Amino acid sequence: MLRFGLIGKNISYSKSPRIHHVLANHLKLDITYDLLDVDQNGLSLLINQLKTHDYHGFNVTQPYKQKIISLIDVLTPKAKRINAVNTVYLKDGLVIGDNTDYDGFLGLLKRNHIDLKDKDIYILGTGGAAQSVYYVLHDMDFKPFYVTRDPLKVDEKTITYDTLYQRHADIIIQTTPVGTYPHIHESILKKAYVKDKMVVDLIYNPLETQMLKDAKSGVNGLDMLMLQAIESFMIWTHKKIELTDELYQKLKEVITHE
Repeated sequence: MLRFGLIGKNISYSKSPRIHHVLANHLKLDITYDLLDVDQNGLSLLINQLKTHDYHGFNVTQPYKQKIISLIDVLTPKAKRINAVNTVYLKDGLVIGDNTDYDGFLGLLKRNHIDLKDKDIYILGTGGAAQSVYYVLHDMDFKPFYVTRDPLKVDEKTITYDTLYQRHADIIIQTTPVGTYPHIHESILKKAYVKDKMVVDLIYNPLETQMLKDAKSGVNGLDMLMLQAIESFMIWTHKKIELTDELYQKLKEVITHE
């Protein structure tokens, strides 16, 4: 029996247990997957449980993707650059921190055949997910900008929403929680601004956010959610998983089913 879990705060809504049980069934593995809703002082206890093999791997979500780094022995190159960890495991007695959000977003772009060539791209938000998106695009030789509500964060890569409204954008990548259930009628951008643009909204509940409704075209965060989970599961189990149409439908069912 392999034991995994999601570390975070206020995560009772998470679909991660369902997702990982589908992946385990797909590989005919026996697992448990716990929701580990802890305060920050509970992080070191969980890392100790990894070291003693009480757990075989963790996913990490907000607010701990950066806070857990101090407890990690080795960061993968991706996690180091992004400065955020969403996957933790033990290798040769060392605690490894990785970031599969990078793989998830890269996979989303490929699956949906999103053409970024010669496009002006803006990333809404500056958190861990935004940084994963930024480095995927950077590694593909694109030069996106972050957009922030905080004027103190403005620099050569980061602008405010007021500045965004004065600029031309082709593609908006939405990484903030604004518009997530139950606040489904909220959007961080004005409808008049997004109506002629393509939007990639990393939210998956609802599948069609207010911003996606307002946009000319768009993609939700469902693929990224699936692909980052698959990548984590492959790292933990050393087994290959192909996202077939059949597996996609099974995952979509458990993610979208209330």
